[in-house]
Parts: sequence; C-alpha cells; structure tokens
Amino acid sequence: MERYREEEMTESRAERPVNTRRAYAKYNEKRDLPLLLAVRNSQFITNRQLCAQLLADGTETSRRGFAWRASRLVDLGLIETLPHQFPYPGTIYTITRSGVACLETCGEGLVSLTSESKNLANRSQTRHYLELGEIKAALREAGILKNWTGDLELSSLNQSIDVPLAKDYDAVAELEVSGKGYRTAIEYERFLKSSARYRELIDVIEEEKQLQLLVYLTYSMDLVYQLKTEFEGVSFPVAIAPASHFRGDILGVRMHHTLGKNRNSVDYLEPGRAAFKEILRVAATRGSS
Repeated sequence: MERYREEEMTESRAERPVNTRRAYAKYNEKRDLPLLLAVRNSQFITNRQLCAQLLADGTETSRRGFAWRASRLVDLGLIETLPHQFPYPGTIYTITRSGVACLETCGEGLVSLTSESKNLANRSQTRHYLELGEIKAALREAGILKNWTGDLELSSLNQSIDVPLAKDYDAVAELEVSGKGYRTAIEYERFLKSSARYRELIDVIEEEKQLQLLVYLTYSMDLVYQLKTEFEGVSFPVAIAPASHFRGDILGVRMHHTLGKNRNSVDYLEPGRAAFKEILRVAATRGSS
C-alpha cells in the first residue's frame, strides 16, 4: 500500500507546475540526457514507465528526484504531458520539437526524426507505444532484458548501416536467459491487416538474417488465431500470444509458433503451442544451423 501511495505522490509532483526559479536551464548531461532520450525513443511513455526505467538504469536514485526533473523539463518546454489514457495509469510524456533540437545539439540526433521533421510522434498511436512500454517493463522486471531498441532508432539505423534489418520492427529486444543471449524482434498488433499485407511481410521476414525470432503480441486472443492462420507455413521462427498473457508470465507463457516442421530435428517442437523459453532455445538453434 505504501508503494502505491508513493507512486501517487510522485505522479502528482510530476504533473504540478514547477516554480520558475527552480526550473533553471543548466544542463545536466548525466540526468537530463537519459530522460530526454527515453521519452524520444519511446515516442509516448507514462510517468510510471519512465520513472521505473530511469531508476532501473541508475540514472535516477529516487522517485522524488525523478519527479522534480520531469517537471523541470516540462517547464522548459523540452517534453510535454498528455492526458491519461486508461487503462494506462498516470500522465503521459512525449518529446517536443525543442526537445529533439536539444538532443541534436548534444550529439544524439536521429535520421528518422529531426527537429525539422514535418510531424513528430503520431498521437493516434499513443496506446500502441504505451503497450510496448509495458512489454519492455515486463521483460526488464523478469530480469532477462539486456537491451531494447525501439522503432525510431531501428529506422535510423536501417537508413544508415550497410546491412539493415529486413524491416523496421516495433522493437528489437536483446535477451539473456540462463546465460545465453537471444536477439528477438517484437511486433505489437492492435488491428488485423489484410492478407495481402501479411504476405508482403512474410516475404520480408523470410530474408531476415540478423534475428533469431519474431514475437507477435496482440491485444486479444481472437487476433492471435487470425495471425496464426496468416503465418502458417512460414520458415522463419515466429511466436504469437496476447500481450497481456506474455507480460504476466514471460518465460512460461505458451505461444503459438512456426517451429513444428522438422520432425527429424533434435530440437523439434510439437506444432501448436510451447513455452516462450523453449521457443527461444529452439529458434536460436535453427538460426545457428
């Protein structure tokens, strides 16, 4: 109960306008920069998600310090707040044009989003990015997340490197389970696309050489069954489950998968569903063969 009370106090402080004498513009690279980067790279992020991420990274050491810093950066016009979007609790942050310009000045610009871009974050996609934030937080809390790269950064990298990924995924998560590393793409699907669009997507991911697994998470079980049908016959490892189930039991959640084809394989998985931990292990074996 005390923890929730403290979170509510942190929330209210972050929303409260800061006295302008306290909101001084002196730049703190060790504290301001990580917060601005976290907001920009998430596109939309709740107060709770942002605070938990910065505390986990060691950038902030207390909720009180985070609340003061977030309020100060809002007051300076580098980030802005948006109304609550239930069921995600609390204030939502997004980067402003001034915030993007600040990051560019500090050497942290992206090709995919600049201070001169016609549009910044698309607010119709707010819930999409908030759910990705919940997925990221669940992986971190499970103790298996080593690194997370969101779609803004992936798009920038894919435009800049010689060997890009097959597509701009919603995110790429580098995981470590039982001492072994895995590089996994994450896609969060809220609405069903046309079959033609999925066929195009399948053609793309069949060429993927830099990842071991594509995890498709959805907002409902109905959509899981639709995607399962669309991805039947795909040779690249794909695992599908509702996002809420995945977040609730990451390593143990049973997911539909595309790995049940080669019965002669030592690491053969029965068609249907398997635990995410087993899917990771078998997908990594397939990738190395």
